[in-house]
Amino acid sequence: MRAETGGIPQEIAGFRKQVLDMKPYSPPIEARMKEDYLRLDFNERTTPPHPLVQEAVMDYVRKGDFQIYPAYGDLDNIIAGYMEVNPSEVIPTNGSDEAIDIVYRVLVKEGDDVIIPIPTFAMLEQSAHIQGANIISPRYNGPNLDFPYEEVMQAIKPGIKLVIICNPNNPTGTTIPKEQSEAVIRKAAEVGADVMIDEAYHEFAPELTVVGLIKKYPNLFVTRSFSKTMGIAALRAGCVVSQSVKIAELRKVRSPYSVNMTAVAAMRALIEPKVVEDIRSYVSEVMTVSKPMLETFYRENGVEFFPSGAGFHLLEAPGLYDYLEEKKILVRKRPDPVGTVRVSIGTEEDTRKYIEAFQGYLKATRK
Repeated sequence: MRAETGGIPQEIAGFRKQVLDMKPYSPPIEARMKEDYLRLDFNERTTPPHPLVQEAVMDYVRKGDFQIYPAYGDLDNIIAGYMEVNPSEVIPTNGSDEAIDIVYRVLVKEGDDVIIPIPTFAMLEQSAHIQGANIISPRYNGPNLDFPYEEVMQAIKPGIKLVIICNPNNPTGTTIPKEQSEAVIRKAAEVGADVMIDEAYHEFAPELTVVGLIKKYPNLFVTRSFSKTMGIAALRAGCVVSQSVKIAELRKVRSPYSVNMTAVAAMRALIEPKVVEDIRSYVSEVMTVSKPMLETFYRENGVEFFPSGAGFHLLEAPGLYDYLEEKKILVRKRPDPVGTVRVSIGTEEDTRKYIEAFQGYLKATRK
């Protein structure tokens, strides 16, 4: 019989309370590897990465140096060139998840107040819970799930440790004007708080980026992902941008070998103009062809969807997940807002296939 301490099994009684009180972040990934499925559930690129990216990865694989620890070489320079910052102002990470995690680990301790507007990307809250932070949660609100700007500004007071913005926001697709982002950063600086802005979907709305403000505001961290539009989600590649002195502190916290060499090989391909153009071309098809086509379809058929500045939509469509799964199309159920699903937007061909299946859903549910 297992002994318990205060209702907690003895084997884990020494674990930190904030960890014991947490629920794991468990995305529904186990059933996703079915062949011939159109995956519109995880906001992934629906096409493979550019051949030069694949070639760079395969060159490393063929070399066969798996027994050697990672060595990053000129990776900082390449990422900095893509981000248009100095190499000392960027640190590569194992996906944006690690980027978020190391910022929290450097800044936030148990009991610190952190502002996180919700609903948002789960890891932004998960990392706060791990650190034992006290989370203040203004809600995206109104018919368009607008960013709670006034509530956030009112909540920024002395004692706040960190303010989080996800722009465009996941899962709502909400965008925040750059002027509002800067106002948040400025007010946070006045009370001694830092700001972390997650720009995982930056390529879909490049005009919103605040990377150019890092020289002006020493309290600013920007996280990015290469998973989405570059098409390397399986490799886990991201980064943090901030002032050089802040990046130097993050290097103390990031594992020296956390970014694997296949991810490094892929990110190094960003030095190729054809790779950068491929990213822009994919984004252009999603945002100027597929998305307008899809929104026209929704409006013509009275389908409720929330405005989005990224390559996905949040919908109110009961039963859509199950119907589309039978048609070999995967979308993502969302618990908040209740009863919604998030649908990634892919190529024009993907979108036509999705619309055809959605038409069947409408016929089945509107008899």
